[in-house]
Amino acid sequence: MAIPRPSRSRTRLAVLVLASVTLVTVGLRDAPVVRDVREAASTVVGPVEGAADGITAPFRNAWHGITDYEELRDENERLRQQLAGQEDSEAGEIRRSDAEEQLAQLSAALDLPYAADVPTVAARVVSGPRSNFSHAVEIDKGTDDGVAVGMPVVTAAGLVGRISQASGSRSTVQLLIDPDFRVGVRLADRPELGTARGRGRGEPLTADTAIDLDVEIPEGTGLVTSGVDRSAYPPGIPVGEVTGTREGSGGLALDLIIEPLADIENLSYVSVMRWQPAE
Repeated sequence: MAIPRPSRSRTRLAVLVLASVTLVTVGLRDAPVVRDVREAASTVVGPVEGAADGITAPFRNAWHGITDYEELRDENERLRQQLAGQEDSEAGEIRRSDAEEQLAQLSAALDLPYAADVPTVAARVVSGPRSNFSHAVEIDKGTDDGVAVGMPVVTAAGLVGRISQASGSRSTVQLLIDPDFRVGVRLADRPELGTARGRGRGEPLTADTAIDLDVEIPEGTGLVTSGVDRSAYPPGIPVGEVTGTREGSGGLALDLIIEPLADIENLSYVSVMRWQPAE
């Protein structure tokens, strides 16, 4: 039986592909002797460029793998060492900064200028809010250390919240930004009283007062705990600063917009004031 002869088109395609592979492989070194031939061949093999690319890709990858391996390996090692050095340096700086910040917070927690004769328990914050809707943190001190539900929690800057739950070695702190939080306040330079309440994370506090609408309260005016009879908080704990005013819901008095003084979002150490309201 006679074997059919290959068609001219198939023979031509095979020759062109073979020539393309040879020229591309040699051309990777950009040899001057084949530059003109390669340019002419690119015109001839244009119609089959897609097929040739698919066939020659393994050859090109293999060639680069052989010729560039040592250079790439050296560059990779250099970059890896450089990155490792940067990470060590940055991590060291972060660790130092964090240690300095925690030391400052711990020192402040042990020396509260407004605590007077109220005994305090310094505690470390071991767990932050568990979600964007949470307004509580956990500390590493509890009933074994004299901590009890209702006690104020503070930093050197001011009020943080109150103990809402307590066990032997752990306690939960309800933060003053909690919408359910309430605390009696007064202006630092005025006798008027009010009640401050939280409005959630990222929001200022508000305080309703009996201050007339026509009274101007300068921005930056401080507010402290009022400490009225049987108050859950001793008098004089800094709470926040006035950032604005608005007409109260009854339309007869001012509401105050208050920025808390304590940095609620970055708590490392706090103090629990072992305050027991008078019976």
